[in-house]
Amino acid sequence: MSLENQRPREGAMERIENYILENQLKQDDRLPSERAMCKMWNYNRATLRSAIKQLTLEGKLYSKTGSGTYVAKEKLIRNLQDTNGFYDTVVKMNRKVSTEVIDVSFCETSKNIGQKMRLPLGHKLLRLTRLRYLDDIPVIYETTHLDAERFEGLEDYDFARLSLYHILKEHYKVNILEGSEKLSIAYCDEQEARYLKVEQGAPVIYQSGVTIDDANTVLECFKSLTNAEYIRFASELTRTQG
Repeated sequence: MSLENQRPREGAMERIENYILENQLKQDDRLPSERAMCKMWNYNRATLRSAIKQLTLEGKLYSKTGSGTYVAKEKLIRNLQDTNGFYDTVVKMNRKVSTEVIDVSFCETSKNIGQKMRLPLGHKLLRLTRLRYLDDIPVIYETTHLDAERFEGLEDYDFARLSLYHILKEHYKVNILEGSEKLSIAYCDEQEARYLKVEQGAPVIYQSGVTIDDANTVLECFKSLTNAEYIRFASELTRTQG
């Protein structure tokens, strides 16, 4: 479809993306002013701003108040079928990953978690709450529950430095097979917003589920809040012969 046949906003979005490619702009490079871009492509200010807003929502641009519009770093893509944890995914993409441990404590199995983990009510669990950073930006606030009896001594590991899945594989000889999870939209409460450095009530991706090993035993029950400005989820479909 030619730019002339597109709706004004979509045409403006393509103009901006083409400009970035043609001028070989990189992360944090600034685009021309809105006034200059309107003049370059004969768009009104409302159309151009709508295009910039949509590209910002898609994670391709970001704005600084009083400074202008900039090229954003490419979002990290997390494959829903991948059994690798966040740490391994980020390292594989040659991005910087770090973790802040918020809480490591013991608790008892509630009815809800017990059903998901196939454990009796009151069973001893290890609760691990972490804030995950991507390139020094807090992007995921997550809480994981694990069987404290099965993984005795797990609380002594340095989760700010080591991958949980790596510890389970190397030190507890666990072979992670698959996971079951649900995605929805949630809104940050005061504490979550403070950790993720967003406004209270800001929309985030709510992810919850369990991870299962090759013996069909539930390893963990987790829930997390992800800032979609920096991470997006994808699902790979495979076609079988038939």
